[in-house]
Amino acid sequence: MTPASHSRFLHVANGTSTTRTIEAAGIPGACSIWADPLYEGPVPGGLGDLELLDVRMRHLAGPAATDPVNDLRGWRAAIEQHDSYDELILWFEHDLFDQLNLIQVLPWIRDHVPRTKPVSLICIASFPGRPDFKGLGELTPDELGSLLHTRQSVGSSQYEMARRAWHAFRDPTPEALDELRQGETSALPYLAAAFTRFLHEYPWTRDGLSRTERRLLELASPGEVALANTFPQMHQGEQAYYVTDASLATLTETLARTSPPLLTFHLSDGEKDNVRARVVALTDAGRSVLAGQLDRVAACGIDRWLGGVHLQGSGPTWRWDDGRQAIRYM
Repeated sequence: MTPASHSRFLHVANGTSTTRTIEAAGIPGACSIWADPLYEGPVPGGLGDLELLDVRMRHLAGPAATDPVNDLRGWRAAIEQHDSYDELILWFEHDLFDQLNLIQVLPWIRDHVPRTKPVSLICIASFPGRPDFKGLGELTPDELGSLLHTRQSVGSSQYEMARRAWHAFRDPTPEALDELRQGETSALPYLAAAFTRFLHEYPWTRDGLSRTERRLLELASPGEVALANTFPQMHQGEQAYYVTDASLATLTETLARTSPPLLTFHLSDGEKDNVRARVVALTDAGRSVLAGQLDRVAACGIDRWLGGVHLQGSGPTWRWDDGRQAIRYM
């Protein structure tokens, strides 16, 4: 698809970093976002969009929730004003955050935008000259602008794949999601890898830790460590961005609140309370779990939503079996 001669585009991107770059690149059109961290907190099935909005807004309640940019209803309203644009262009990338937003927004568009309205997608996992490419937000305005002519029309196969994936993600058990990622997903080519990474956030069979929990405990194992230094190392071994400041804050607080706690944290001297100013250290229980001597779920219990699945208690639960590369209940 080549650029249209008009400027009545609506760009919906994965966050304000991308929309600011779109504007800096001089790409015509209005900008909005669709950027809910759906991999955290409840996303239960069986609810209509308005009911789910209430669930997500309660989960996201906090200072960021009062920012108009983060208004989930506003994101929808921008797209619903379809008479104000001639083409809707979606800007997303290959990571889990973006793929989950993509499978949510596509079925929503199908239900709320006339089918005669062109919808196109820019979705990439690499960029020439950037061997360690992680996301659209790291591109320069010129680099991002060069992607406009690469956009592809969204068709029935993408809508249907997103619909199936969105239902599987919100199912009360992870079996449908595990099955879907192992099937035909070429309509959305980055979806299977993103779902596999999501399943790594289930407790693992070997120690009850999620992949991200284990990484943080490993980094804290030599002794006290500042999260400002830990944050970039959290992404080592990742093919795409996974941990944000907000999710790292939630993770440290969760592991410090377990009983027994797996880590402790305090603020660096003279620092205000922000996540990168925290200094974390393992507890004895944390060391035992990391060594495989204790199971994180059996020892501490769990209360966590992963899409539509609510993991609770200290007994048998859904886990990731890394040897079998599959999800299982045990």
